[in-house]
Amino acid sequence: MPESLIAGIPVHFPFEPYPVQRAYMEKVIQCLRDGTNGVLESPTGTGKTLSLLCSSLAWIRTRQSEHQQQMLKMDKAEPGAELSDLAKTVGKANNWGVPKVIYASRTHSQLTQAMRELKRTAYANMRSVVLGSRDQLCIHPEVMRESGNANKTNLCKLRVHSKTCSFQLRVESKKEHPDFRGPSIMDIEDLVKVGQRLKMCPYFASKELVAQADITFMPYNYLLDPKARKANKIELGNTIVILDEAHNIEKICEESASVQIRSSDVAMAIEDVTHIMKVFTSGEQQDMAGDEPKDFTLDDLTLLKEMLLELEKAIDGVQVDNVAEGSTFPASMMYELLGKANFTYGNCATIVALLDKLLQYLLVASQQMSIRKGGSFQLLSDLLTIVFANKEDVMSKVYASFKVHVQVEESKQQGKAAPGKQQGGWLSKGTLVSGPGKVAKIVNFWCFNPGFGMEQLLNTQVRSVILTSGTLAPLKPLIAELAIPVAHHLENPHIVDQSQVYVKIIGTGPDRQQLISNYTNRDNPKYIGSLGQTILNVSRIVPDGLLVFFPSYPMLNKCVDSWQASGLWADIVSKKPIFLEPRGKDQFTSTMEEFYQAIRDNKGACFMAVCRGKVSEGLDFADRNGRAVIITGLPFPPLKDPKVILKRRYLEANRTRENQLLSGQEWYNLDATRAVNQAIGRVIRHRHDYGAILLCDSRFKDASQVQQLSKWIRGHLGDRPQCSPFGPIVRELRMFFKNAEATVSWIILSIIYIYNICFNWLGFVQMQQPDVRESEAPLETVCKKEDEPLAPITQIKREPGSNATFKAANESAMKVEMANSIKSWSPADYASAAGRTLGCGQSAPNAMDFMSRLDSNVSSIDFNCTESRNGSGSSCGSGLVKIHKRERSSPTQDTFSSASAGQATKKRYKLVENFSVKKEAEVKKEAPESRADFLREVRSLISQEQFRIFGKALLEYKNGSDESFQALMGVLLDVLAGPKMRYLLVGMRRYLKNEHKTEFDARLAKLDN
Repeated sequence: MPESLIAGIPVHFPFEPYPVQRAYMEKVIQCLRDGTNGVLESPTGTGKTLSLLCSSLAWIRTRQSEHQQQMLKMDKAEPGAELSDLAKTVGKANNWGVPKVIYASRTHSQLTQAMRELKRTAYANMRSVVLGSRDQLCIHPEVMRESGNANKTNLCKLRVHSKTCSFQLRVESKKEHPDFRGPSIMDIEDLVKVGQRLKMCPYFASKELVAQADITFMPYNYLLDPKARKANKIELGNTIVILDEAHNIEKICEESASVQIRSSDVAMAIEDVTHIMKVFTSGEQQDMAGDEPKDFTLDDLTLLKEMLLELEKAIDGVQVDNVAEGSTFPASMMYELLGKANFTYGNCATIVALLDKLLQYLLVASQQMSIRKGGSFQLLSDLLTIVFANKEDVMSKVYASFKVHVQVEESKQQGKAAPGKQQGGWLSKGTLVSGPGKVAKIVNFWCFNPGFGMEQLLNTQVRSVILTSGTLAPLKPLIAELAIPVAHHLENPHIVDQSQVYVKIIGTGPDRQQLISNYTNRDNPKYIGSLGQTILNVSRIVPDGLLVFFPSYPMLNKCVDSWQASGLWADIVSKKPIFLEPRGKDQFTSTMEEFYQAIRDNKGACFMAVCRGKVSEGLDFADRNGRAVIITGLPFPPLKDPKVILKRRYLEANRTRENQLLSGQEWYNLDATRAVNQAIGRVIRHRHDYGAILLCDSRFKDASQVQQLSKWIRGHLGDRPQCSPFGPIVRELRMFFKNAEATVSWIILSIIYIYNICFNWLGFVQMQQPDVRESEAPLETVCKKEDEPLAPITQIKREPGSNATFKAANESAMKVEMANSIKSWSPADYASAAGRTLGCGQSAPNAMDFMSRLDSNVSSIDFNCTESRNGSGSSCGSGLVKIHKRERSSPTQDTFSSASAGQATKKRYKLVENFSVKKEAEVKKEAPESRADFLREVRSLISQEQFRIFGKALLEYKNGSDESFQALMGVLLDVLAGPKMRYLLVGMRRYLKNEHKTEFDARLAKLDN
């Protein structure tokens, strides 16, 4: 891979980095080098994750090398070998004193994408591990049958404590197995597969890899939640913490420090304790829990029940003046409530341990009879852990950052549980709260200062914290709220050209009705109808995928109902099938697959979703999957929501000129705009992508809203953005897509894309297989040697007087294969490749005039030259570049064939053989060993559609599993099984993964028979 020197560190990048990527990596390295913090924004599609991984791991590798050199010097300087060996052992155990990287993101799917990016880099051999939950990693049949992560966690703890989990017991003996230690990068699926094969617990085995890992992947809550950090034994001292997709980091910090308890939770906990006490006194415990040990006594249960009764009484005593909105109290009230029930700092840990034991007891008992599994105990445990996680010496900050909000809990009337069924209401027997004047309540302990959680993170002595995302702007308010010292910050422009993005504010619909989704207008039938007409007209113009984002689910449902009643829905469906964002996980997966399938079937599709939903936050709608995005309104938080009201009050109360906090109204506006920025980022996903962004709300023209949009979007809107009339927008939009499709020729892009996939895939497989010959130098490296021909390609003999023409054509052709750094060719580029200048009045060559014939099976290419190099007239025949069909020759022969000298008046390049070629009858035809030659030969022998299917199958096989191998075999047998191409099918074996070669040989033998 090409090496770039960035901030004094050699960084290996899969291709020559763009300026925005170089600037981003420079900032990352500066943070790591200086031990400072950074806030870096780079738009989606600029290679942010790849740049982040390559720069950070390059710095780590450089530091490791420096420390190892120091150890070698120490070894030479010390006369006693024992001290030197000891120093080596200690250095190796402590990673040579080099910091480690913790890479955190919101979801495991985002972490999986990051690990796939890492596999593409030169740092794929560095040690990595991903931490997951028991819900994702457990392979114990009984634990897996449990519903909910909490139940699985507690049952797992019970099995481990009682030493009845055979999978966990095998970790110690299997943790050094080559299948487990061999692969340097394993995601969640890989860990589960290895665990199942070795019959070893993936959850506990993954923790064995943390100590030696250079980079550890984990979700946010493992990092920001103190109890999760403790449970997973995460050490943060001298680590580099990278928080990717950090646009929601303030909310995550606040939510990780907040907790809620209901009167119904306390009542259920009292009933569960009472039930266990009855079992103890009646002697039924053997029937309920078998021979499982009981780590608690009847006295423990009696004391706990008394404390819970006091807590219930204290909550009942809270006066709620405003029944509709609730009442707010200072943070000290939570400690007073718990103190009345004798829950204190001194006994908190003991009570939490008792609650965990009761949880495990009920989990086992629930397998024998129909009772609750102790969910109320888990809620109480979380309450005590979070409230008392704040040490007594920081209580002044706790009182300033937290509020207690008490609401009235809605009454739920439920009868007795049916036999054999578990009841999920307040109580399984009787009523929840009895007695006159008693009202069930919800007690919320809310954190409004994200800097509180971030300060706890910094206090762990981390080396650097890097916050990054595609939508962090504006940066100053973010830095102010998190209250962390930031030495480096960056707002990158986008990597695409102005011509690839069309951004407009649509203030009125086709009927000139104002488009504004504010509180007073969102129920207006005329507005809803005009919005539907706008979407209908846009769907007629936008090719392939169209994304429509609504401010909220109620607004989405309201529009859908109205359009279905008016017939607009049917009109839109006639242009593009519509898919609605579902809330369920299973439905979501199937809906997305149906949407992608509609795009693949060339039907086009319209996906309607909600800002802040799953679709707007983490999904990729590159290329045809998303050619335009419509934002129907600003997704402001609910104005009357108690948490929103209290957040605004907190900001107003704590805002000073020094801390630069936002005002309550500024925060309210920014929260909506950041959600819009995330939704917009779904469309432009890479350098060659293009799409339209339509902001269908007149409020987007307000200066306060425009300034909060991402920097690259502001550049498209201009200094004074205005709402545009609908008619001209339709014409401009149609012209934009027409020009974009013409500029970015889909044929050339498909060839570049497939070549890129194949080069990366073949290189990746060859790198992993020790039994395959060493791969040749990367194409980009070879290109830098202007005076040397390509090593893996047959020698090109240059004739006198033709050096300049050859050099121009050769370099241009090389640019096409360097898919990651290619820019669109202009007519002058094609003319230059042909060895002539495009003069006035001359038409530009067709986009495929040069490339298609170069890749096809032809004997010559006519560049239509009218003049020879010496200026004498020449016919078309004198401008031929004759390309002889090449065959792989025997590597044992080293005699070059001589070529007859051509006439001076003819410009002719002949591709001659590297070695003397035996007669075809004497040599069995073999596939080229070079990746480049292999792909060219496949491309020349099959159709364009077959080559597209071939490339797609390779990509799926690279990132897939056994099913993708079966799919690849089906394609190979369909495309390459013919007698003339059989040698290519045999040659594919060297590019398969080791575990699939045996089956490949068997399938091939069966084909021979």
